[in-house]
Amino acid sequence: MSARADAERIAQRRRLLEIEAEMQRIALAATFAAWEERRVTAWAATLGTLALQLLAIPRIRWLLLASVLAKLKPRSRRS
Repeated sequence: MSARADAERIAQRRRLLEIEAEMQRIALAATFAAWEERRVTAWAATLGTLALQLLAIPRIRWLLLASVLAKLKPRSRRS
């Protein structure tokens, strides 16, 4: 084989390795994104469950409603 053919073969091999590395980076990024999405979904589900458990307690519902209504009530102005 000539030096030119060896250089061409090495260049082609390098291009193929670069393409393969780029594909692996894309796949890894997609995997990490999916893991992050699952983790966020799991946190949201946990928080939703805890909120529903708290709202199942009548006293908590009453305190929450009283707090919201107090914020909505117009305040009287004293001069």
